[in-house]
Amino acid sequence: MSILKCGISVVIPLYNKAPHIAKAIESVLAQTSPADEIIVVDDGSTDGGAECVIPYVEKHGVRLIRQENGGVSVARNRGIEAASAEYVAFLDADDLWLPAHLEVLRRLIEKQPQAALLSTAHVIERGGDRYRPKSSYPDGWCGLVDNFFARYAKGLCLINSITACVKKQDALQAGGFPAGVSRGEDIICWVNIALNHPVAHAEVVTAVYCQDAVNRTDRLRETEPPGSLKYIAELLKKGELTKQQRRGLSVLFDRIAFFTAAGFKANGDVVGVDAIRRLAFNAGRHGVGLLTFALRWTPAALLGAAKKIRHPRVSRKTFP
Repeated sequence: MSILKCGISVVIPLYNKAPHIAKAIESVLAQTSPADEIIVVDDGSTDGGAECVIPYVEKHGVRLIRQENGGVSVARNRGIEAASAEYVAFLDADDLWLPAHLEVLRRLIEKQPQAALLSTAHVIERGGDRYRPKSSYPDGWCGLVDNFFARYAKGLCLINSITACVKKQDALQAGGFPAGVSRGEDIICWVNIALNHPVAHAEVVTAVYCQDAVNRTDRLRETEPPGSLKYIAELLKKGELTKQQRRGLSVLFDRIAFFTAAGFKANGDVVGVDAIRRLAFNAGRHGVGLLTFALRWTPAALLGAAKKIRHPRVSRKTFP
């Protein structure tokens, strides 16, 4: 099958990831279906990360945009606005693409050109091992997502900031990534696009989420619900959703709320658990509110074991 040569710009936000950025760029340059352009947006790095990009600017034509620190949403939005292609794919500066990532995306676009948001599957790298999040779809599945919010709720892995590809104009019209949001800013972007446009997915592993990288935001200790959860709670209070959207967003809210609260509890943060519980009750999601209340007495060791079941380990030979 031939691959439609649709234009894809790659946007990589960079903030203090000097040890990793070169490897991320190399993974884009190694694609079997090359990117039309690579844009690195340096968000005020202080560790010399931008200087690590300069050799790629000179040798491979990578575009380097520098800005004062404004956060990852501002950096991604700057990259979208600067992109010259119709589609924009995202990669974080400390993660990797496998060689067929853009090829898989282009085949997906060819089959589902009406989709404004597209994604592939990924594996998690942690402690030298790799883990495969559970998906709503079987390996190799490719097509339009029939009920995005409900599908995304299962495993919370259908799309993320290293597997997502968007139509530039539709992403801009949806508001892009919200600035100033603490955690989950990418989820808000996906939700806003999916409320008005079709979503397509290929259940093919093409990316590696590297949790052992330096300066990861997911290691920060938080005691407040993520911005994405607050945003979904506000959407559920409005009467502008279809029945299917409301049902799907309710399930998505419950899953994010429970797993976030479980993470708080695993870190010994009961204050965070209580904050999730209050938000759940205020949003009318009493079932998950009661579940989060029960987490107060759940042993942290049990939650750690449950996480391993949620993300089974896979062989590195399968996804090198």
